[in-house]
Amino acid sequence: MSKYLCPFLVVLALILTSCAQPTPAPTKAPEPTKAPAPAATKAPEPTKAPAAAATKAPEPTKAPAPAAASKYKEAPMLADLVKAGKLRPIEERLPDEPFVLGPGTLITEKDLPDWQAGKYGGTINFAHAVANWNPDIFIGSNENFFCAPGIFLDGMKPCLLKDYKVEDGNKKFTFTLRKGLKWSDGTPVTTEDVRFVYEDIYQNEKLSPTGMPAKFRNAGKPEGEPMKLEIVDTFTFRITFTEPYGGLLREMSIKGWQGYTDLMRPSHYLKKWHIKYTPLDQFKAELEKVNLKDEWWQFFLQQKNCNNWDLSNPRCAGFPSLYPWTGVASGNPSLLAFERNPYYWKVDTTGQQLPYADKLRSQQVNDVEMVTLKVLAGEVDFVRESTALVKLPLYKENEQKANIRAILTDYHVDPTCLFINLTHADPTWRKVVNDVRFRLAVSHALNRKEIIETVYYGFGQFPQLVPSEYDVAKANKLLDEMGMDKKDADGFRIGPDGKTFIFNIEHAAHAPDIRPAVELVEQHLKKVGIKAQVKQIEAGLWGQRGPANEFQASVIWDVQPMWQDATWTDFTPTSNWGRLWALWYSTGGKQGEEPPAGVKDIYRIHEGRIQSLPASEADKKLYAEMNKNYRENVWIIPLVEKAQHALVASTKLGNMPRSGQAIGANYSMEQFFFK
Repeated sequence: MSKYLCPFLVVLALILTSCAQPTPAPTKAPEPTKAPAPAATKAPEPTKAPAAAATKAPEPTKAPAPAAASKYKEAPMLADLVKAGKLRPIEERLPDEPFVLGPGTLITEKDLPDWQAGKYGGTINFAHAVANWNPDIFIGSNENFFCAPGIFLDGMKPCLLKDYKVEDGNKKFTFTLRKGLKWSDGTPVTTEDVRFVYEDIYQNEKLSPTGMPAKFRNAGKPEGEPMKLEIVDTFTFRITFTEPYGGLLREMSIKGWQGYTDLMRPSHYLKKWHIKYTPLDQFKAELEKVNLKDEWWQFFLQQKNCNNWDLSNPRCAGFPSLYPWTGVASGNPSLLAFERNPYYWKVDTTGQQLPYADKLRSQQVNDVEMVTLKVLAGEVDFVRESTALVKLPLYKENEQKANIRAILTDYHVDPTCLFINLTHADPTWRKVVNDVRFRLAVSHALNRKEIIETVYYGFGQFPQLVPSEYDVAKANKLLDEMGMDKKDADGFRIGPDGKTFIFNIEHAAHAPDIRPAVELVEQHLKKVGIKAQVKQIEAGLWGQRGPANEFQASVIWDVQPMWQDATWTDFTPTSNWGRLWALWYSTGGKQGEEPPAGVKDIYRIHEGRIQSLPASEADKKLYAEMNKNYRENVWIIPLVEKAQHALVASTKLGNMPRSGQAIGANYSMEQFFFK
């Protein structure tokens, strides 16, 4: 215990001395209750672009009249390109009605009370440990059809869309794109980009062998009838289903960070490598360069097409996007480089086109610990993914030296959760763990107070998803009642096969808090006679063993309880705890194993929520049913809920939230600026 208590006391003292205010307000912020003056007095009215006086030459005998002042402003680096004739004027780059960002738009005013219109310029520096992948840049760039303050669906509004309508009992959806919206190469975004994905990708057997994705089928089911798409006009399209599917709106918003590319991609660009539009002989030489012959579809998918999760990868540099920054070639394989999108479709309340920062740069390092070293050296301006609460004392001690601030925010997941694989092949294991009394006993055996205090420095709560009171007597009674009352010479319980029951827990170094949490779980279980054995394995191997149904128990984060108004997985079985049941459901019963009644009930609730509109009364009722099911069956065992997360940012960055979800702050990156 002493190895945990020391850092806990250090961080507690540090936080107390900072008056529990780890995120000081910017020194020159406006009054929290007031928006910046320009926003309050004259918000932009981007329904009509102003006439440009310079479009017609004046009479030769007269001096040219000065151009009309624009209602919009642009970054100096773009203004220089306009002056040089290399870029269109800003009025021609923005949509007719841009998305207007101000106080409470991306982050609630409670979490960011001093939002202000920012200043242009600067490069936000990052570091990443995985080749060609920085999750903070991915989240910070993500865009979708709908958005809401933070990462939930409360206050959901159209983003890429101008308007939408839901009709016919949640079966008919009409969507209108923002007129004048443009891809990052300046090409207009139209419903042709939607039709292309629907017809030429999803209905092409080579590009989509399994057909339409489940999310675009009735109730989001793999075997459901596919949606029907109707192109109404250049900017309006209609999607219809034969069954209610209110959850479609979730699929077009924050859920799963899926992005707009699932439904809309730059057709003008991709048609160049689609044989319906371009003969194969016109680009066959490109295939041969990557050792392909006539497999145009492989070239299309692997070399040219970029989905949402790919757009921050260097191979997608130059791919037309709707992100605030677009990838550019850095000339260095270990450096990710991005520059502002000149056609980005958002402005602030003073008319400034976003984003504020000109560039993003991320340097690859050997591991997460090297990311921390760069943070402490003041070489990183923002980091969310690679931080950990266990490092909070280190961040606090180096705040002044590194010009950083460690902000305690909410974690968007339960950071550590014990998953017991209920479909593992071992018959003895199955018999034991599929008895709900065993799972309940394990939950009661965990001293969560100790876990929260030692691993999370007291910044966490007992889980509400399952019974979580620490009660060793109750745990022992439950284990005895289920027939595990006999013990071996070392005091460990005997399983139904007459041998000592071994509770194998495998985990990887996905986050710094997992190992110390697992060690405590091991100690707690041994106190009730469960012989737990912990093994750390390589992350890649861990990722293979789950889908292969090989590990018996594991610890990693859990997303479900923290996304109450989304249907991220809706609590349905995953490879962490019910791989064969998930396979049964996803294949319509053709593969896997039929689940018990309680799991079937989860799927019933899941489908009901998918049919309902987000946050509707029907949706709320079903969510309550899901929680009841989980409390009764203890399918998974969270160790902590609402743990805090250490978000680290440069003191120079403005519009940094003081509270709320850490990943929500990350999601609002286009409004970050250098003060």
